[in-house]
Amino acid sequence: MIRKLPSGRWQVDVRQNGRGSKRLRKSFDTKAEARRFLQYLQVRQAEGKDWNPSMDRRTLKDLVQQWYDSYGHTLKDAKGRKRKLFALCDRLGNPRATDFTTSQFATYRRVRMENDGVGENTLNHEHTYLSAVFNELTRQGEWKHPNPLKNLRKFKLDEQELAFLTDEQIRRLLEECQASSNPSLYHVTRLALATGARWSEAEGVTRASFTPYRVTYNYTKSGKSRSVPISESLYKELIQEVPFVSCSAAFRSAIKRAGVKLPPGQLTHVCRHTFASHFIMKGGDILTLQKILGHSDIKLTMRYAHLSPSYLEDVVGKTVLAIGE
Repeated sequence: MIRKLPSGRWQVDVRQNGRGSKRLRKSFDTKAEARRFLQYLQVRQAEGKDWNPSMDRRTLKDLVQQWYDSYGHTLKDAKGRKRKLFALCDRLGNPRATDFTTSQFATYRRVRMENDGVGENTLNHEHTYLSAVFNELTRQGEWKHPNPLKNLRKFKLDEQELAFLTDEQIRRLLEECQASSNPSLYHVTRLALATGARWSEAEGVTRASFTPYRVTYNYTKSGKSRSVPISESLYKELIQEVPFVSCSAAFRSAIKRAGVKLPPGQLTHVCRHTFASHFIMKGGDILTLQKILGHSDIKLTMRYAHLSPSYLEDVVGKTVLAIGE
């Protein structure tokens, strides 16, 4: 049979020898291509030449497309993930999937690092994305061979420094945000600092996101909504200003004017780190912070534990040098 997929492509789904025989599914851009392929299968069946699974001629891109049609389209950033995977396949030369080896990907990583200056974190993401394609198709019974990336270890990354703003830096930043020509910058920055929201979450709130006196973030990274209390004064201010306009570029300029130096990749996340760091330094609880930030894994929240006053007091009071003082 031929059916239209949610992605808009057309899929041939047949069992060439009836119920119980090997199932074959293949997708195409147009219905005409799908019909031609079905006719081809019917001719081969009439000639007694059944499809042979051992002659799997699918390329890496074919697998990515099949993964996208059956599962990938359900992801939040479905089109973006597919685009990245297709680009990865092109850089690998789009080999036949059964010929693709661990050694090929290991060599590809080394060349990307040496020639293109690509970081280890980016390559780990590519590794994860492509490995997930093989794993998902294996679960569906559409890939009968081993995952070629299963035994390849990812790069071990150093823990990234989490920069946060001091009280003086916060004051200077808010002054620059208030002086900006962008009407939403000051309010989005204040909301992110007050609730530990990701920049996109704070920027994307609507009037329906607010109830006295809290803000609820929907469409989060984890897919789970979460509510965070806010002060009455901030609630009354923000409820008059939403919806916000895009202001990440204006934030970058405000950070620069305020004279704040940040590690690479932590521009808008600095508000989130600042909230979490000050929360813990003022005696906040790690489990409460986990709920506020929406971390699914407590290990992510534990990165802030070393800032706890009780932690610092224990270290100072219980070292060898502290004995007898």
